[in-house]
Amino acid sequence: MASYTFEQKDDQCSVKLLGDLTAGLVPYMQVELKKALDKGTTDLMFDLEKTVMLDSSGMGLLIAASNSMARIGGRMRVTNVSPDILRLLQSMRLSSRLNVSGSAS
Repeated sequence: MASYTFEQKDDQCSVKLLGDLTAGLVPYMQVELKKALDKGTTDLMFDLEKTVMLDSSGMGLLIAASNSMARIGGRMRVTNVSPDILRLLQSMRLSSRLNVSGSAS
């Protein structure tokens, strides 16, 4: 099963995925993201360097996080995406909405 780490410092939160972002992981991450927002996070970064697969639940989590950050005037970005995930997000016209800022080779 995939896992993740959350690192929060002041208003910044970094989420590093250590596997795929799929339906099995999303409910746990939702709880952690809510805690981070309750602690005042306004800068949220998802690092997908170790992520190979992203299913519809994972995309839903990223979209919901983006919407939450927009509501509070915060910023979210997704970094180190694989070429396959980048193509998927681009084909769904989500890459700019999710602020995909880099890709892993």
